[in-house]
Amino acid sequence: MTRPTIGTALPPMISAAGLLLAVTAPLFAGDAATAVQAGGLALAMLVLVATGAAPEAYAAVLFFAGAALLGTAPPDTVFSGFHSGAFWLVLSGLVFGAAARHAGLADRLARGAAGAFGRSYPALIAGLVAAGVALAFLVPAAVGRVALLVPIALALADRAGYPTGHPGRTGLVLAAALGTFFPPFGILPANVPNMILTGAAETLYDHHFGYGDWLLLHFPVLGMVKAVLLVGLLVRLFPAPPPVAADAMAQTAPADPRALTRLAVILGATLALWATDWLHGLKPAWIGLAAAALILTPRLRLVPADFIRTGLPVGTLLFIAAMLSLGAVIAASGLGDAMGAVMIAIAGFEPGADAANVYKLGLISAVVGLLGSLHGTPAILAPLAERLVAATGLPLDTVLMTQVLGFSTALLPYQSPPVIVALGLSGIGQRAAARAMLALGLITPLLIWPLDLVWWTLLGRI
Repeated sequence: MTRPTIGTALPPMISAAGLLLAVTAPLFAGDAATAVQAGGLALAMLVLVATGAAPEAYAAVLFFAGAALLGTAPPDTVFSGFHSGAFWLVLSGLVFGAAARHAGLADRLARGAAGAFGRSYPALIAGLVAAGVALAFLVPAAVGRVALLVPIALALADRAGYPTGHPGRTGLVLAAALGTFFPPFGILPANVPNMILTGAAETLYDHHFGYGDWLLLHFPVLGMVKAVLLVGLLVRLFPAPPPVAADAMAQTAPADPRALTRLAVILGATLALWATDWLHGLKPAWIGLAAAALILTPRLRLVPADFIRTGLPVGTLLFIAAMLSLGAVIAASGLGDAMGAVMIAIAGFEPGADAANVYKLGLISAVVGLLGSLHGTPAILAPLAERLVAATGLPLDTVLMTQVLGFSTALLPYQSPPVIVALGLSGIGQRAAARAMLALGLITPLLIWPLDLVWWTLLGRI
């Protein structure tokens, strides 16, 4: 029996310290007890997940149990992740991915992609990233896009001769997942944090973001430049030989043409409804859920018969719900306000130093996303916008837009439900995804943000 080392024992010890802090907070924290409890529970859960010291499902149940037993927030807030449309988008995305693999649609699309994207490994990476960005203009939910693209990437890896565990397979999956998650932050309806920020700005300040204005401000740098940077990083981090010759590519059993047709019709209708949500007003989550219900209909045979019992990753769903709930608990407990006040004090804003202030605001947003979740960032920071306007002298619109710099700079997989879904669909470990996300996240403030400052200056926004 191997004895635990300091490295393996430290994460559980830190998590236990967080739980102890949460339990004892009423004894010493006074009016700030709920905020301290929320911080302790967040620390306990995020350390376990970020270090891989415990399964995601265990960390999620630990958070729910602690928050409910300690009364950190009302039950509706503690379990608000299950009420969120994003949770049901995740569920429907997992069903889409399973159906695409089972019905053979992913393999058929991969055959077309192999010809369209070129015969080199960098071309395959670039093609998947480009496909992810293009799909973001049609599908307003990153989880849905991930569910469509990751099975294609897996089938493409099989055909290219990259088996399970091969760096090329990891690179292709991460190209599909990260390529359709990070660059589309420059497209207003493409990611959930964008929409949360938009809703908060309208509710709190009667401030409206236009689709074209958002696209012009963010997409040239956060979208296109970041996509090019991502391709370069993935090729370097996960090098692979050229794909095998076409005639040597893996062959799969022929798909049931009727199942393929049924699935294509359902997914085509889903994409059409997602792309026209401005016309009919149906929320993307409920469109996806209805499509998932159709796909799960036993008579259609689009997923394995025992999929719900054995194929649905319940642990991933629990963790997604916990991450969505975490931001709400942090905001409701008062921890968000306290975090904002501390960060404002530390930042040392100087009215008139607009470029430096924008950069500092982006860092604040990134830190809040690291401590909580990307979905929770706008919920925590949007109510502080007026204080930040007073501290920086920047317009309200600019202060709100700086949050996009931060929540589009995730460093670790746990911050992003779509990335977690991609890992669950593909079997790629969190460590590999963390390598790519850390590299991209550390380079972004050094390269992407300065370019953004120049672009914003040219546009007259700072």
